[in-house]
Amino acid sequence: MGRSTIPPALLELANPSSPEAQVRALRNLKNEIVGHEQRKELAVVHGVVRPLAGLLRTETRKGGKRRRGGGVANGSGREREEERETVVEWTGEDELRFQATLVVGSLANGGPAFITPLLAGDVLPPLLEALSPNESPSKLLVTTLRTLNQIVDAVAQEKPFWDSSSLLSLSVTHQIYTKPVVESLAEVLAQTSRSRTVYQQISSAAQLITKTCQEEGQKKMLLDAGVLDLLTAKMAAIAALDDPSRRPDSRHGHTEALPRSYLPEILEAISAIIKDSHYNTARFVYSQHIQSLFAWPKGASGTYEGYTGPQASSWDKLIPRLQTLQSKSDPYTKSWPALGSFASSAGEGGSYTRLPSMETLQPSSSRNIISDESETPLFTWLMFAARRGEGRERLAACWLLALLKKFGERWSLSDPSKPTRERHFSYLVIPLVVKMIEEANPNTRYMEKIHMLDPADREEMRFVLERSPLVLAELIASNKTLQSAAVDAKILPVLIQILKKSFDPITTSTKPLWQPRSSAPAVRDPMIDAASSTLGRPGLGVDIVHAYKYRESALLALAAIADSQDGFRKLIIEMGGAPLIIDSLVPFTSDSQSAGANSMTAKDGNPEAVLIAACKVTRSLSRSVSVLRTSLIDHGIAQPVFDLLTHPKVKVQVAATEVITNLVLEVSPMRTEIIEAGALETLCEHCRSANFDLRYGSLWALKHLCLGLPPQMRKKCLDTLEVGWLKQVLNGEPSSKAASSAPLGMGTPNAAGEQVDILNAVDDPHMDVDEEPSSSEDEDTMTDSIPSLRRHQRPGSRYTSATNIRDRLQQIKSDEHDTSLSNERDDIRIQEQALDFVRNFITEEKASGDMIDHLLNEFNRTEFFELLDSKLRPKNAAASSTTTSQTAPSTGTSAPSYWSPSSSRLSPFSTTHPQPAPQPNWAAYPATDLIIATLYILVHLANGRPSHRSLLISQTPLMAHILPLLSHPRRDVRLPCAWFINNLVWEEDSSDAGPTRERALQLRNLGFEEGARGLGRDIDLDVRERAKTAVEQLGKLLGAGVGAGGVGYGSPGHFGEGSGLGGLRGLGGAHRGSWARE
Repeated sequence: MGRSTIPPALLELANPSSPEAQVRALRNLKNEIVGHEQRKELAVVHGVVRPLAGLLRTETRKGGKRRRGGGVANGSGREREEERETVVEWTGEDELRFQATLVVGSLANGGPAFITPLLAGDVLPPLLEALSPNESPSKLLVTTLRTLNQIVDAVAQEKPFWDSSSLLSLSVTHQIYTKPVVESLAEVLAQTSRSRTVYQQISSAAQLITKTCQEEGQKKMLLDAGVLDLLTAKMAAIAALDDPSRRPDSRHGHTEALPRSYLPEILEAISAIIKDSHYNTARFVYSQHIQSLFAWPKGASGTYEGYTGPQASSWDKLIPRLQTLQSKSDPYTKSWPALGSFASSAGEGGSYTRLPSMETLQPSSSRNIISDESETPLFTWLMFAARRGEGRERLAACWLLALLKKFGERWSLSDPSKPTRERHFSYLVIPLVVKMIEEANPNTRYMEKIHMLDPADREEMRFVLERSPLVLAELIASNKTLQSAAVDAKILPVLIQILKKSFDPITTSTKPLWQPRSSAPAVRDPMIDAASSTLGRPGLGVDIVHAYKYRESALLALAAIADSQDGFRKLIIEMGGAPLIIDSLVPFTSDSQSAGANSMTAKDGNPEAVLIAACKVTRSLSRSVSVLRTSLIDHGIAQPVFDLLTHPKVKVQVAATEVITNLVLEVSPMRTEIIEAGALETLCEHCRSANFDLRYGSLWALKHLCLGLPPQMRKKCLDTLEVGWLKQVLNGEPSSKAASSAPLGMGTPNAAGEQVDILNAVDDPHMDVDEEPSSSEDEDTMTDSIPSLRRHQRPGSRYTSATNIRDRLQQIKSDEHDTSLSNERDDIRIQEQALDFVRNFITEEKASGDMIDHLLNEFNRTEFFELLDSKLRPKNAAASSTTTSQTAPSTGTSAPSYWSPSSSRLSPFSTTHPQPAPQPNWAAYPATDLIIATLYILVHLANGRPSHRSLLISQTPLMAHILPLLSHPRRDVRLPCAWFINNLVWEEDSSDAGPTRERALQLRNLGFEEGARGLGRDIDLDVRERAKTAVEQLGKLLGAGVGAGGVGYGSPGHFGEGSGLGGLRGLGGAHRGSWARE
């Protein structure tokens, strides 16, 4: 090997003699340092960065002025491109910038250690200035974009240091996401020239967006610059070539379409912008390009959650037709019964076989198999693209499908019924992703195959391994049917193998070559800038980063599978997943931070993303009582999770807190260990955190922790949390603006399985809605006001005009970006947890009332009851007028007031009260979740001593505001009202007979006896049975006759003492239907 030419090249760059000599020096320097880390280090130490930055900066300004004066655009059209090739010549200045950019890219390939001096030498700004197609030649622009991608890739190898302010990624992204740079990227994407160079520019720009766009502010900047619309136009142009309704000659004539090979980059960039943002997704779905290409035909009429066969979109021809389950009660089925249908032999997802004779085709089953319900055209094309493509293209299409599916669950529009979408995904999408995961499984055959591939194919296979489990996790999230489909495809053993493989020791480099260097420190040239000639901290090896990424992805897939089904959680444990999850909970330590970048073992710890994924899988597993009490305690899960509560990163603390919430339940055997480790003090400290998610999760965990503790421990918990802080949380922020606004303005759409909008008590997915047909105008109004009806919109009936689309987008934007609305929701959520904490604090197994006395002593008694009253009374309503208008016995509170008296479901009410009372304005009441939480506190207060019951009844305003709640639309509100009356009239012993009779008389005078009789005719069985007990007890005490059943279901006293309470408080908040942290 000849002598290195680096010093002469550096000398020429520092003191240039001519442009031609500089070009030769740069070319020689590039050839010397490519693939040689030591030569790169030598070049940086000798001060190559500053001359490179100066050369790029100077020549960029020269080139920009020259091209602005010439007025030549880059790739603005085929004719202009041909003109540009003849008019604009490749100058010496362009060659200088080109060679300097290549040198910078080669240095960036050295990893994070070389990015530090590049950033210190201000190399990035001139590169970003050169992104405008109007000011840079095509060849130079392609090289600049590739170099920027190399810099971003190198930054991704940075070690996870605790000091986030020193991260290179922040510095790089802050410089990229500025208005001029984003506008330049938009100019690149807006090019329509059919030139290979322009295609490469668009592809590189899309890759840069995919790799760097993560924060909400970055997405907004891209959205405002029109980048999402440009990417959507590129995608639509490619998709238009697959439209079966277009003539073949018109497809080939689509001049703006990129080659299909560039589709993955476009889809990935779109996904990066719309991820975790319903508004950005709506901007994509409702964009002009999507609406014009994938809209339903004008004449196509829809059905209730279905589409017609003959008029269905031509896109259906692209994917196989699937038979779909549909209920016979569906209006479409009633009007158009399926001819020749055959009965289902199994539930959803079962096998279906053709029966031998027509005699078997009887309407005995409530469900039929039909095959004339279509998927939406956009989903259909993406499924087609996924089935047609391979590798990155298939993965990108499935990833975008997963994000759109998530959006459709919250803001549905012309979507098919849930069974239809589930079957399409189960049969057409999930198997594709599972197959990709299996093919990318890093076993021995995989390693043999990957070494035989060229670098591009090898990189794609590594990407598939990193991304495919993550795509699966997003597809099956919160959907039992899709989770079962993935497990049936035998994906669990593969995921466990992948997770296990990620812990294999990795060694990526050999011993460094010997160099004739002196052991004494070298004397620096004072003329060389120190900051730009000093290497930064070494990063992680490429193989190590790869292992971390697919470890995180596998953990997230396991978390999604174990989300809701106990059997799958046990399978993960049986396959040996628990020890691997425990190892994934080990964070980086100071020792691992100082370790070399070229080796890694399981003991070295995990970065932030892996820790969060491991916490998610642990939270999913801990929802199972059997797993919680056996496998998790056997593997010692408590200590690693508790250690993460004090992790330097807040996101990790939040994830660990969500796991602790399940581990401190009363049924958890790890509860004592966690308390002894100091969880109580840590959680109380986190309740005062500036991060809302950490405050919210810590208070939720304290709510569970407080339940079942000895009295002294509870008092310590309250003292540590501080009563003053608890009062502040319970009082919350003023919400008069929210109360005074129109119900539709406050209501936000919801989908089944999503959290209910807590700012509008009427908008609830569990509300009983009359099934009587209505006019189209009434249906539109109901669709807006009741979220559960949004999924039943007819295709093509709404949000097709520009005005309707603007209204829809504004509604979604307000829901996501309205700060006041978001703050109010957060305030209500944390108030609910605080109320549940109070409820669990006063809960006692023997109902001695000691904890109630302690709470009332700590709180100001008057202030405490006023606080509870504020959660039950209408907002902006005077207490006196409310009492006058709603406490009279003749008001008739037996039925939910929003129901029609003529409803066949509520006929007993209509015969008893032919003229119903004025309907309460439920939208003016506080959030329903706060009402429920407050009522359960009152239920437990009434379960104390007789003096506590008398104290409650003496609170006249409070009792007056409880009475209207007996007719609330939600049974979750009416049920605690029935329990509350039960407990108030419970007779403790013979000495309590007189006070109990007096309480019963007071309840009659307040109107509660009539309200209890109304609850006795409730449509809900549980409410009726609880009310029946109260009516019988009231009749016995007041001499109005005793029912034959005596006390009926069970004594209210037993409700407060044993199993009667188990379903309510025994697991800390189970009245909402879930005992563990979801």
